[in-house]
Amino acid sequence: MSTWYTKMKTKNKALEERIFKNTEALISRNGIKGWNMNDLASHAGITKRTLYKIIESKEQLISEIVFKNIFEIRDKISEIIKGSDDVLSGIDNIIITIAELLRNNIINRYGEILNEFPDLEAEIVRENAIFFSQLRDFLSKGIEDGYLVKELTPDFMYRTFLANLFYFIKYSRTQEEAADNMALALRCMFRGSINYERK
Repeated sequence: MSTWYTKMKTKNKALEERIFKNTEALISRNGIKGWNMNDLASHAGITKRTLYKIIESKEQLISEIVFKNIFEIRDKISEIIKGSDDVLSGIDNIIITIAELLRNNIINRYGEILNEFPDLEAEIVRENAIFFSQLRDFLSKGIEDGYLVKELTPDFMYRTFLANLFYFIKYSRTQEEAADNMALALRCMFRGSINYERK
């Protein structure tokens, strides 16, 4: 399960989800500058005053949306890692899952968000330390068992994974483009890491 939690000041999960869904819709349609908190309150069916009692600022809300989406991707990958006995099929499942999740995400606006809030990228990397530990152990097992080439280290593979992820998040024009390019980059990275003599 995710360690992500909202900083919204409400225990009403339905209202929280409504605010998130409407924020994502506004970001997807208008970018991050093409709407304000009045627009969001109106779309969510609440007053601006109520909205500001729940969330401190538009920046905080956008940050929460980013973390919510990225943590969903992280959680799915963690589930695959925990449920995979076979490293190679686990890697294939990770590639397929990331592509599917990126297609159902506001990924086409992440470049705009990360450019507007550059500190967010460092926060994302910091928050993913636990996930890195899981992925590193998974990749280490693949190297130890001879499925992945010994010349590559789990740290290098993880950094390459992150570099690809952030690159396609920042520079893809559409969700489809981000999903397709990320899937192709991961296939190249992981399949180039396979020890075909062991296979």
